[in-house]
Amino acid sequence: MSKQMDTEIITEAKPHTIKKFELIERYVDEWARKILGYNGKDGRNGSKGVIYIDCMCNSGVYLDEKGNLINGTALRVAQKLNDIITNYPGKNAILIFNDISEQRIEHLKSEIEKANLTNIQVVYRSEDCDSFLKGLDLDEYKSKFNTLLLYDPYKAAIDWDAVTPFLNIWGEVIINHMVSDTSRGASQAKKKDVIVRYTETYQEDIATIIKMGKDKHQLNDAIIAIINKRKTGSSQNKYIASFPFFTRTNGLVYNLIHCCSNVEGIKLFKRVAWKTFGDKSSLKNTHGNELQLQLDLNGDGVLDSPTDEDCYFIKDIAKYIYNKYKHDNPLYLKTIYADLDEHPVFPSDGYKNDIKDALRSTYGAEFHRDGTVKFSTVKGV
Repeated sequence: MSKQMDTEIITEAKPHTIKKFELIERYVDEWARKILGYNGKDGRNGSKGVIYIDCMCNSGVYLDEKGNLINGTALRVAQKLNDIITNYPGKNAILIFNDISEQRIEHLKSEIEKANLTNIQVVYRSEDCDSFLKGLDLDEYKSKFNTLLLYDPYKAAIDWDAVTPFLNIWGEVIINHMVSDTSRGASQAKKKDVIVRYTETYQEDIATIIKMGKDKHQLNDAIIAIINKRKTGSSQNKYIASFPFFTRTNGLVYNLIHCCSNVEGIKLFKRVAWKTFGDKSSLKNTHGNELQLQLDLNGDGVLDSPTDEDCYFIKDIAKYIYNKYKHDNPLYLKTIYADLDEHPVFPSDGYKNDIKDALRSTYGAEFHRDGTVKFSTVKGV
C-alpha cells in the first residue's frame, strides 16, 4: 500500500476527537452491560442483545498529533463488546459498520480480524450513510435488541428522515453536531448544494441559520428542538443531553448530543461524560475563573463563583439547586435528584455526595433523616 493511500485511509485525530473516542467507548461499556443484564420487568421480556450502528465508521485506526497509531471509536467499541458479551450467555452483540470509503471499511475489517474479535457479529457496508440508514431493516430485532446509533458526520449535515426512525425505537442515538462548520461556513455558502445541506440540517432558511451562527448555543438549541419534534411519544419520554468539545484554544468544534426514551440512559450518559472530562461538563480551559469568589449582592449575599455555561463544575450544580429550591419548605432530597436526573447536563448518579458537600459548604444546607433539606443561608430562615 502506498504512503498516499495510507494517508487517505488513516486520518489524524485531534485531542478533542480522541476524547470523544474515550467517552463513547466508556458509554458503550456501561450501556451494553445494563441492556444485556436486563432480563425483563413489569411484563416486558428481557433483551436478547445489543446492536451498535456506526454509519460513518472510518478505518478503525487514526494517527494522533505525534504520529502514533491509535484506535478509533469503531475498533474500541468492537473490542469492548467482544469482551463483555462473554459474560451474558445466550445473548448477542451485533455491530454494523458503514463508511462511504470501501478502502476504509476493508481496513477496519482487517483490524477486527487481526484482533480475533470472534465473540461478536459484525456486518460491513460501504454506502452513503443516509442511504445506508434508510435501507437498514431492523424489524426482526426492534422488540428484542436495544440499538445504539452513532451518527458522526465531519460537517454539519443531518438527514432527519434517515435519523428519525432510530429516535423512535427501543434504543439510543448519539449525534455529533458540527457547530464549527456552520459558524464558519453558512455565511460563505454560495453553492446550492451547500446551502441545501445547511437548510436541511437546521430546518430553517439560510438567512436564519446565518443569524443563529453568531450564537453557538442557538445552533445547538435548534438541533435539539428538531429532535424533540421528530421523537414521538410524551414529553416525559424524551431525554436529551448535550456536551461541547473544544480545541486547546477554546474553539467550539462540536456538540455530542445523546437522545433516548428512558431516563436511565440520560443519567448514564451524563455520568460517563462528567467522569471522562474530569468531573466537569467539558474540557474548556476556564483559566481558573471558577475559583474566583464573588458576592451575590442581588440575592442572599452568598459568596459564590462565576458560572461558565460551556464548562460546569459541581459548584454550579449546587448553585442551580439552591436558586431553584431555596424557598421550598419542605424540600426533599428525592425532589432534587429527580430534577437532576432529567437535566440536559447536570448529573446526579456518581456525584450525590459531592453535590451534598457543595450545598453544605456554600449554602449551609442541612440534611435531615426524614429526607428533607434546609438552607440556612436563605434570608428569613
